[in-house]
Amino acid sequence: MPTLNTARPHALTPYALPAALLVGLLGRVLLERTNAGITMDSPLYVRMAEGLGHAVRLGETPAHQGYPLLIALASAIVPGRVDPGRWVALLGSLGTIALTHAVARRTLGPMSAFLAALAMALHPLAVVYGGVVMTEAPFLTVVWLGLWLVGGRRAFAGGFALGLAYWIRPEAAVIVPATALLMRARPRARLYVLAGAVLALLPYLVLLRAETGHWSLSPKSALVRPAFASERDAEWHTGDAAAIPAHAAPGLLARLRETAPTWAHSYGPTLAKHVRRLLEAWPLPLLALSLLGLARRDAWDERLAPLACLLVIPLLTAPPDLRFAHLYLPTLVILAAAGGARLLAWRVPGRDALAPLALALLALLVLAGGVLLARGPAMTLALHFDDGPMTTLAGAGERLKREGRANALVMDRKAYVPFYAGMRHIQLPDDDLDTILAYAKAQGVDYLVVEEYVAMTLRPQLKPLLDARALANEHRVRLMFALHPAADEGVAVFELARP
Repeated sequence: MPTLNTARPHALTPYALPAALLVGLLGRVLLERTNAGITMDSPLYVRMAEGLGHAVRLGETPAHQGYPLLIALASAIVPGRVDPGRWVALLGSLGTIALTHAVARRTLGPMSAFLAALAMALHPLAVVYGGVVMTEAPFLTVVWLGLWLVGGRRAFAGGFALGLAYWIRPEAAVIVPATALLMRARPRARLYVLAGAVLALLPYLVLLRAETGHWSLSPKSALVRPAFASERDAEWHTGDAAAIPAHAAPGLLARLRETAPTWAHSYGPTLAKHVRRLLEAWPLPLLALSLLGLARRDAWDERLAPLACLLVIPLLTAPPDLRFAHLYLPTLVILAAAGGARLLAWRVPGRDALAPLALALLALLVLAGGVLLARGPAMTLALHFDDGPMTTLAGAGERLKREGRANALVMDRKAYVPFYAGMRHIQLPDDDLDTILAYAKAQGVDYLVVEEYVAMTLRPQLKPLLDARALANEHRVRLMFALHPAADEGVAVFELARP
């Protein structure tokens, strides 16, 4: 690999990475105190980890098995249901800081590599996902381990690591071929990357075959479907064929045949939405530095491979979420560090007085980008990560655990209350109230959870259950208890009536 690194090591160079890791550790530990550590699919990952070794089919747990496996391993050391997953995320996030420094150090001077690592230590998305039960941080670590190995001319080992990343998230299926295409090596080395990835992938494909009963590339094939017209349309309905269990769902090829004709009109607008979210995580002044670093010919190598996902994700029905930008951060910070080094190295013969202007421009771009980042959605997400009144939801779950039946089935839009209750979860559909209750009865649901903020926004059809007069005439459910510590934070738990 060509190198830009001509700077001599400074006396402080040995302390640069430990300093960045210490800053990253302190930030993540402090931010962990501000959130519950779980969101969206977190309860699913914990339940999958607890089900490893038991007869839990992927049709019931539609996510990749790598992260739950890591949680299960961590549970042997770390007690609790949430903390093992948080520790895996923390260690993964710190590992990404170290790998960012290692990859940057190959082509940049010690100060530029330190600043790249420091950016990963301080970026709000990297900090918050370094302490919650989500796949983002460990996935990024394994990906950059693979890219570091590939850049060190260990193509087979690097490909194997990238294949292991697919055990955690499906984006690795894009990063592997992009790495083989972009790496600066002879064709044989490219084949080694692909061979290593295939070797790591084969056991996972066999596992999917054993769990689902048919050959499949991913348990997340439901993401291959025509784009939703709105966020409300993305809510699940009982008649939604895409939500049926994976072992009975249409195959990937059938989904592609159905979805491909819609890409012509949906791809452009969806890509624009993802780019806007990227700019929220990496504002224009910082992006300008990254583009300046990208202008170097030797910047075009395997480090750019994660950016290929930006071109593929719009083909799926995954909503344009800020968390996807987390995947691109190491690439962007390394490019920005290279762009800053290039700007400082800019010289015009006989115009030495321009050097301070280059330094001033660099400082202005970094300062403006930092201010926009600190005042933007990424910082808001980091400081207000919980997507609901988690204290109330946890309290409702713990009370349901005391007063309800063990291993009961709980219907809720998200799995927070059943997770804290230690009970099974079934998703609350977005149908009319009669259909919801009929479906709950048919599925053998024991308890129904209605959050006030959900009823006020995404499930207005549930408002009658929160009205005392309307509830008096409702005989299909019985109110067990309700918690209402503050406005819009109420949670009601109902028991379905039995014959």
